[in-house]
Amino acid sequence: MMTNKKGFPINYLVSMSSLQRIFDERSCFHWWKLAFLLLFINGCLMMPIALHLSTVKSVPLSLIAPTIDKTINTKFVSQIRGISIENGTLSAMSSHEQKSGNRLLAIDPSNTLKINGFGFHQSVKDFESVLVFQRHRLVISDENGFGFTLTYPKNESIMLTSDISDLKELVSQLWIRQYKPVYLAAAMLLCFIGLMFSNMILMGVMAFILWLTKHSKISDIHSFREAVAIVVMSAGWPSITALIVSLFSFDFGSMIMIQSIGLVLMISLVFWKTRFQNVRQKIVDA
Repeated sequence: MMTNKKGFPINYLVSMSSLQRIFDERSCFHWWKLAFLLLFINGCLMMPIALHLSTVKSVPLSLIAPTIDKTINTKFVSQIRGISIENGTLSAMSSHEQKSGNRLLAIDPSNTLKINGFGFHQSVKDFESVLVFQRHRLVISDENGFGFTLTYPKNESIMLTSDISDLKELVSQLWIRQYKPVYLAAAMLLCFIGLMFSNMILMGVMAFILWLTKHSKISDIHSFREAVAIVVMSAGWPSITALIVSLFSFDFGSMIMIQSIGLVLMISLVFWKTRFQNVRQKIVDA
């Protein structure tokens, strides 16, 4: 069996570049190294996701406050039509409230409605879901327990219209401007966990199938760790290819498809090259 004398993780980069080495050096990677390499592969695929998320300028209101997203209606937007926000101040002079159970849509230029809570859990007393335009801020909360105070942008002029989609887009933009770091952190964490789970299933299934071949004479794979090592090394170039393609044209589904198809292709090529047999070692023994 060939021996890669280079240190970790350089030996991984060398091994994954050769079909023969992928099989011959399957026993050179201990479990902690394989875990590190899985994190490395996951990290490669996270790069285009992080770049894509950093360009986001708004998020769907249905994600921030799903109840409010459904509550906003034509009657309320007709009341805010013509109102402007100039240099962080609402121009409205009169108040308006639209109540429905524990939901409240309001224009409150005098700041008469008291805001309770703090941090990401702010709301108006006696209401769970609110959208309130006050003099210098917009208050939005939802039945899901989250509530935010959004300050109006300085040095900008915003004219409110009677279009529901325009109002939802405005709220989304105000939210992402103020809470983008929080959104990025939460979204990237969820994407990382989801991607890791997907990779573990994909590679776990492939490794399990390879491990089953140890019960036959067609394979010299003797342990599950060896099977995992073959899969992880085979996933190197497909993952890097998916990374490069996604940097130019990001699509999460396409990225996963490139990695998955590439992994299957690499393992097939390894089998074609080696037949999963220690040919070189058997020649030496002979």
